[in-house]
Amino acid sequence: MGLNNTGDELYAIEEVKKLRTTDPSSAKSWIITAKSLFPNNFNIQFEAYKLEKEANNYEEAAKCFSYIILTFQNQNVELWEEVNELTSALRAPENEITSTQEFYVKMFQHVSYDVQHKILMLTVNNTENSLNQCKLLLLVLKRFPQALVTHSPRLLEMIADGMKQNPQKYQDLLVEEALPLFYHKSLDLPAGLVCRIFTTSLEYYIRQIIDEIKCDTNEIWKKIFQVLLLCGQIQRWEVFLPFNKNWGQDVYWDKLIEIVSSSAAGSTQVLFYATTLFIYSLHCYIKNCDTRPDEIQLNHVLVEGFTNWPLERNDIQSNEPPQISLTTAVSKDLSKAFVHAAQCWQLLNTEQFQRDFSKLLLTLPLSPWISRFLYDLAIYFGHKEEAKTLMTEMAIKSSLVHNLLKLSLNLLNGSLTFDGFKCILKILTDLPATQGQLLEHLTLKVPRHMIFIPLAQKALVQYCTKAIVTCLSRKLYEPNCPDEILGDLLILLQVDYPRDTEMAEQIFSLIATRRSFVFRNFSMYIITIDFIEEFMYMWNNYNDTINFDFNASHNTATGSIATRRTRGFDKGVREDFRSIIKQQISRANENLTTLIANFITQEQIKLIHIMFGAEAAQFQ
Repeated sequence: MGLNNTGDELYAIEEVKKLRTTDPSSAKSWIITAKSLFPNNFNIQFEAYKLEKEANNYEEAAKCFSYIILTFQNQNVELWEEVNELTSALRAPENEITSTQEFYVKMFQHVSYDVQHKILMLTVNNTENSLNQCKLLLLVLKRFPQALVTHSPRLLEMIADGMKQNPQKYQDLLVEEALPLFYHKSLDLPAGLVCRIFTTSLEYYIRQIIDEIKCDTNEIWKKIFQVLLLCGQIQRWEVFLPFNKNWGQDVYWDKLIEIVSSSAAGSTQVLFYATTLFIYSLHCYIKNCDTRPDEIQLNHVLVEGFTNWPLERNDIQSNEPPQISLTTAVSKDLSKAFVHAAQCWQLLNTEQFQRDFSKLLLTLPLSPWISRFLYDLAIYFGHKEEAKTLMTEMAIKSSLVHNLLKLSLNLLNGSLTFDGFKCILKILTDLPATQGQLLEHLTLKVPRHMIFIPLAQKALVQYCTKAIVTCLSRKLYEPNCPDEILGDLLILLQVDYPRDTEMAEQIFSLIATRRSFVFRNFSMYIITIDFIEEFMYMWNNYNDTINFDFNASHNTATGSIATRRTRGFDKGVREDFRSIIKQQISRANENLTTLIANFITQEQIKLIHIMFGAEAAQFQ
């Protein structure tokens, strides 16, 4: 052919192009000769590659492409376009790959390891877009795990820097693609970079928990603990525990205390481990406390409980934590989660951790959780003024929860006030549809205690009623306690009967001693069989001396009833009494919760007058 100069190079290339479609064999002959004569000519070598590519001969194309990559340092635009097509094909999902991309993938498989690595690293280094650089470097690490130690610090630094411009995309890249490559691998990274990895991952996963309505939070916590263990491994810390949904916070807390006892003051490993356990416990607590009215699951609110402790509340040390009594099946887990969150919070707010922990919290989207937790923590430790301040700062969407918390704070001050009673009235007009169950252990003989109250009708009415009973019961110890108060107490005690029989027995004892009792609301509100039987017992045993006045003018299920003063020697009176008793017995299966809620609402002015005086009643 006589090709030996630059003009000949161009001539050979033109001949190849002309023959490519009409006579592929001749075109190949021309290119083989040209390659031999001009091995350092990029255009000829690249034309040879294109011939093999068009013939779908990926093995020969791989040889040509490798020669070009290894030989030519100043690659032109055509080559970089091929490299970009190649890397795009390698990054494409397997189920979405095109026929052209399939050729690139097969060709790449026939390129040597060194050339593969060089191709990808050249692409990384010649890519101006930082995000694309990170993606290409990830591709390098996925294809060449041996390069993890060499390239992972660079990748992680690039991702960390990129978060300043586009946090969300770089967070996704770090958490979803980069970190899974590093699990169970030995890496050597700067402590500052490890800290950024930890906080970024934590922020990413917390946002998932908060923002995604339906997500498997156990899986998310598993990933968070994986990141924690990775950071600990890189820093050569004492190994913490992996996530196990069947373990309670006790297991993690015990391990944390073990690590604290053997760590230097203010160690970063304790900061990381305690922060993770704090957020985990806080999440377990908040997810069951936040009100979600449209869900069937019962939600709970931490409120002040009732006590029959002999000492006054003011005599109790304010720094002594209360006992949290168990009210429902879920309250045990809630109690543990809250207590462990409180313990972690106290540890992290000691002098050695407070500054770093506060900075860490600022990077995490925990404000709604922290706000609610700090309020609950304040009332848990009896810090009344702090709790008042925190309540004004909380964003509580549910009016029911808001009034319930205000009532609880009111009771923390020692006794129900007029403002507390107004909260009760609002709660009773805002009851949820869920009936629920009555609570056990509403009152304990301890200095102070709290309960997790479920947002259900029965529990809420029971709680509100108990607050009123506790306030009214103090009148029992005053001389000549009016019959009206005794009767109102009997009505209210029906909700929690027979859990608290002592006060009912005390009231019936007073009535029996007096041999006289004016109870206008008997036929309207007394339907508890034991109470009815007690009145029958007194009537039958003291009928010659007992004086009952159940005079009422109310419409009931059996019609209008007006009873006159009853005396044992009057036969007509006996019949009236029997008629009333028979009527009340027939109502024994009525809904007590609704009955008592109606009583409190309808008799509110009278109750306010009795408990808080005439002046308070005027402001109703």
